[in-house]
Amino acid sequence: MKINVKPIIAALLCTALMVCTACSGGKTETGKPESADSKASTVSEAASDTSKNDTVSAASSENSTGESITEESKSSDDESSTEESESSDDESSTKPSADNPHKDPDPSDAKETGALPPLPDDDGTDVGYMSNGILIYNRTAYELFYGYDELAKDYSAAMSKLKNALGDGVKVYNLLVPTHCGVTLPERFFSEYGLPDQKEYLDTIINNYTADIIGINAYDIIAHHRDEYVYFNSDHHWTGLAAYYAYKAFCKAAGVDCIPLSDMTEGTIEGYYGSLTNYIDESLVDPDTVHYYTMDADTSTVKYDSYGQDEQTTSLMHTYASSSFAYGVFLGGDNPLIVCKNKNGNGKKIAVVHESYGNAFCPYIAFTYSETHMIDFRDIEFDFKKYIKDNGIDEIIFINNAMASATPFLCEKLASFSE
Repeated sequence: MKINVKPIIAALLCTALMVCTACSGGKTETGKPESADSKASTVSEAASDTSKNDTVSAASSENSTGESITEESKSSDDESSTEESESSDDESSTKPSADNPHKDPDPSDAKETGALPPLPDDDGTDVGYMSNGILIYNRTAYELFYGYDELAKDYSAAMSKLKNALGDGVKVYNLLVPTHCGVTLPERFFSEYGLPDQKEYLDTIINNYTADIIGINAYDIIAHHRDEYVYFNSDHHWTGLAAYYAYKAFCKAAGVDCIPLSDMTEGTIEGYYGSLTNYIDESLVDPDTVHYYTMDADTSTVKYDSYGQDEQTTSLMHTYASSSFAYGVFLGGDNPLIVCKNKNGNGKKIAVVHESYGNAFCPYIAFTYSETHMIDFRDIEFDFKKYIKDNGIDEIIFINNAMASATPFLCEKLASFSE
């Protein structure tokens, strides 16, 4: 039966609690996410919390009784933390294997040409069911997305306002990322739960902001690889492989050389149960393996607090990440500001303005550019326009997942940077 969620969503727009899609998507002993720095303190879900607020917001999922839910805010992960990783041994032939997450992932990959492959099909044996607002299907947890045109246009307006404030001297890219349910669920779930077409939703954003923003809808390139391990079973994030495919799409749009994945060294962290197992029993889903990719480069990386102060040495990849915080292998988790200088880079400077989906994306940019400023916009308190000007940054890529784009709090935060 189709669920009409728009009236519920509309009532929640001003009060929605947003999830931090940070690297700390694992479970603590109490079932709550914990800070990477202390691995003990938890963060309130409220939008007034100073921790990052990512999304299961206005576009939140519903449980079988019609109750809307939102994921809890996750606190920032430090270098010492990372989310749980695990092996995803799936018995289903239709589900990507964590042990073999890609086949030929170089830029010449022929899979990325031609018409998009259709949504997966199945025999209907596993009908799926709701557990605490999370859809469980094929031993995978899905956070359902209910974004619609008005939310898309609000995000477009925020981006247009910000681009106008930055001026003609700054080239702005906006990379939009679909969430799991929009890419790998069989089509029958879309009608059953009233889910929108995420490709169309993200295209609506691109079609409604000013022409001087270069829009990149990562749906197409990820959908070409939807039979691979591009999203986790137990966590709401994408995988490092999916982030690589989005990086390829950005390189094409920006006209910069893309580093072949085959030139990088792959590492894995196994046994990961991610953020969605804070709301469901982990026995309902298969564990995940976090795959990450590194390369030899002469880099120096530092991080700062929300005010651009308190400089500390850090790294792009935290390869010692524990299985309980394995997504934190990327950047060591959520940090307000990280700056990487790469002597082997392309001679260019760029800022990546992101939420936690960007954690897995940023290292590829930092391996490519000579200077990369990674700004988690949810938790910065410094003057954004002044920072861009003072650091001579003339290229910015904004990267947000569909849930983030449909979150009023985050749109307002982006728009505030133009003031």
